[in-house]
Amino acid sequence: MKKWSFFYEVVRFFVRLIHDWFYRRIIIRGKKHIPQNKPVVFAPNHQNALMDPLAIIFTNKLQTVFLTRSDVFKKFLVPVFSFLKMLPVYRIRDGAESLKNNEIIFEKSVEILESGMSMALFPEALHFGKRSLRPLKKAIPRIVFQAEEKNLFNADIQIIPTGIYYDNYTDSNSLLQVNYGKPIAVKKFKAEYEVNPQRAMLQLRDAISEGIKPLIIHIQDLENYDLYEDLRHLLRKRMARKTKTLRPNQNWFKIDKKTIERIENLPPAQFDTLKNLHTDFLNAFNETGLYSLEIRKSNWLKFILNSVLLVIGFPVFLFALLNTGIPYFLLKQYLNTKIKDPQFHSSLKFGFGLFVLPVYYLLISLIPFFILNGHYFTYFLLLVITGLTTVKYKLLYRNTRLHWGTIRARLFKQRKYRKMIRLYYEICILVGLK
Repeated sequence: MKKWSFFYEVVRFFVRLIHDWFYRRIIIRGKKHIPQNKPVVFAPNHQNALMDPLAIIFTNKLQTVFLTRSDVFKKFLVPVFSFLKMLPVYRIRDGAESLKNNEIIFEKSVEILESGMSMALFPEALHFGKRSLRPLKKAIPRIVFQAEEKNLFNADIQIIPTGIYYDNYTDSNSLLQVNYGKPIAVKKFKAEYEVNPQRAMLQLRDAISEGIKPLIIHIQDLENYDLYEDLRHLLRKRMARKTKTLRPNQNWFKIDKKTIERIENLPPAQFDTLKNLHTDFLNAFNETGLYSLEIRKSNWLKFILNSVLLVIGFPVFLFALLNTGIPYFLLKQYLNTKIKDPQFHSSLKFGFGLFVLPVYYLLISLIPFFILNGHYFTYFLLLVITGLTTVKYKLLYRNTRLHWGTIRARLFKQRKYRKMIRLYYEICILVGLK
């Protein structure tokens, strides 16, 4: 765990192929801030369960050791987690007695940093399904100060505040952006630590928090969270035009952040007006029967082209559906009935595609082997290719549905659609986007 592993790199290469296909686009910012010859501790926000560690693992070259909640460390999985460079960290909810185990884990963490390896620890200590940073814990300051003190503050440990942004938490084909911030050198807090260690830990914790916030969407007003979340989608294209943002599809994070800031800076009276307009808009939106908070022009050409592509690709989709429809249906039922926390949905979908589907494909490929007298590998390859293709087919279907929704609303629900558009423009004017 303290050394670079060739086999880890091989596994990472193949798993990354699935990970990169899972998302529509992956954007990495600030990679230049990661030191290559110093011990590094990544301090990312935590909003999407097991997908968050993967976001770090696959967006930089370092082999990072993760401190992970202990309740996932079942005995039969310990060797697997050890190979994946994961260590358990214990929380009060795991039992007061178990907290003693953290002393051993922290000592191992110090050894890892001393060896020059990188580590990652979610400073919030718990994933939070909203675009907001929770108060940070002191685990990172405690580990890094312990390591620096042991090495007379010559280890030169660098903490990298990291922001992980998902356009959509639960579905595939979404956008993932990882923002690496400027490093925080622990030795800058040496003087304060020698006078008052607890105060130095608090100062470092606060510095990490302030380093993360510019790298994420940080909605402070959780009471009105849904308003911010809805308007983040609704005002995107107009904000992109207003700010003259080039390539908006690659800058949703930047655009969303500006939208949130504008709403936060509204005077109280205007904010109350915005809340009322938001409520009226949602009512009008629901009456139109539209599918997504994306105000689009009714583009017949795109609708026709997308429809043609859907028809052409339907045999491929049907083949995949006939072969893998049952496990997908069971997964969907399991997610809807058993998994109460939606932040685990994308993690389970990714795990399903990584572990369950390949085994299922191998088993179902036995059908042509016994019935059609061979062609085992050919059938397996067809299952893999069509399975991967359907991920993008679903995105095409979604876009076609959005275009048709706009066309249908403008043709058959003109009065309701015009009312929705009028309210949309009133919101734009209030936020300063008209």
